[in-house]
Amino acid sequence: MLKKILNRFSVFLIVSSALWACESDNFSSSPSIKLAFSTDTVLFDTVFTTIGSSTRYLKVYNTSKSDVRISSVALAGGSSSVYRINVDGRPGPLVKDIPLRSGDSLFVMVEVTINPTLSDAPLLIPDSIVFVTNSNIQDVKLVAWGQDVYLHNAVTIENDTVFPVNKPHLIYDYLFVDKNATLTIPAGARLHFHNNAQLVVAGTLKVEGTVDMPVIMQADRLEKFYADKGGQWGGVWLSAGSRNNSIAWVDIKNAIIGLMVDTCFTPGTPTLVLSHSKIGNASYVAFLARGARVDVDNCLFYNSAYSCVALTLGGRYRFYHTTIANYWGDYMFRKGPALLLNNYYTYQLVQNGPILVEPRNLEEASFFNSVIYGSISNELGLDYKYNGQPVNASFAYNFTDCILRVPSSVNLNESEHFLRVKRDDPKFKDIAKWRFELDTLSPAKDIGDVSIANSFPIDLNGINRLTDGKPDLGAFERIE
Repeated sequence: MLKKILNRFSVFLIVSSALWACESDNFSSSPSIKLAFSTDTVLFDTVFTTIGSSTRYLKVYNTSKSDVRISSVALAGGSSSVYRINVDGRPGPLVKDIPLRSGDSLFVMVEVTINPTLSDAPLLIPDSIVFVTNSNIQDVKLVAWGQDVYLHNAVTIENDTVFPVNKPHLIYDYLFVDKNATLTIPAGARLHFHNNAQLVVAGTLKVEGTVDMPVIMQADRLEKFYADKGGQWGGVWLSAGSRNNSIAWVDIKNAIIGLMVDTCFTPGTPTLVLSHSKIGNASYVAFLARGARVDVDNCLFYNSAYSCVALTLGGRYRFYHTTIANYWGDYMFRKGPALLLNNYYTYQLVQNGPILVEPRNLEEASFFNSVIYGSISNELGLDYKYNGQPVNASFAYNFTDCILRVPSSVNLNESEHFLRVKRDDPKFKDIAKWRFELDTLSPAKDIGDVSIANSFPIDLNGINRLTDGKPDLGAFERIE
């Protein structure tokens, strides 16, 4: 009996295996079957030479009613191609014998690394992925722009240096300006920073952008996905003792701390004069000053995860025709006000020891013809108390001819700190697109102090705010 059962089971296995084999090998050989693709061109944004790109995805579909076997998927450029492919987990440049069931799909992942092109201008680097199915040949184009760069990998500048502007500068790890050196960055220069990289200045930094040729400082990922992602690089740090710095017409974006200015050791001299610049989309603070002396005019500080402007550890600061606008929150909840003022720090001499408070005089934090606004009800943080007690240090601040978002509990008639200050929504043009110019119905129009505007007549767009004799508040003059 057992023998009969085993014989019948053996017959069943043989028949089932034969049927399964017939079914599994039922691939159509018709050349009329064509694959479908999610795109006809895989396009990469500008890729810096020697630096790999992000991964692009191509999806391949079998829309026919028959199973097919793709004979090969290959890079047209073969093993010498600057591109790399991976077909459903199998690396290229050539992958053979790929089954694709009816109605099914597979992924092809594409990356590119471009060798130096020996050209200042970006060069088009083409290739294609070739699919052969039943003698039917199809292809998907690959397109990237390769850009040569000046590479600075953990470099120290010891002598006065002027950056060339014919091609971008790529900073890995850090670029350090020694205490006796001056780095000059001319108009039109482009600085790109790899993950966590910083520009650290112990000496002097001169940024000489113009309205038509600003200096750009941003991360090295140029794909559209990264265009609005903060925290991609460390930022610019003017370290303690750095002196005579001047920055004009610069666009610093997507850093952790956009620009940090440390303690000034030169009495009576500003650590930094900052004008006509945009700093924002920072994963911590756009502009952080610690016991420094800074003069600012016609600047925009925007969208940061903590504060746009944090003036800490005392110091002396003057802001003219400045816009501070914090609407951070697309992918992380904001933790601080648009503007923070502070006059102390805490420390411990030994681990787990008592917390000690070190007062630092805030000699002056003055804002003239400016707008400080954002998405929370109080955009002004006043940090001058520790454990509920005022710190024994000066805390001098004032706003004159400004729009300031503060709750109704703040008395704007207190003349020691506020003069002609309004709470009204300034009505920015389009906060979702980082457009912080004034809309046509903005209450910030035409109410600026002309005497201040006389000293700073050109706005952040290069427009003369004195044309109609009635300057607007903030960094942008509204032109109807």
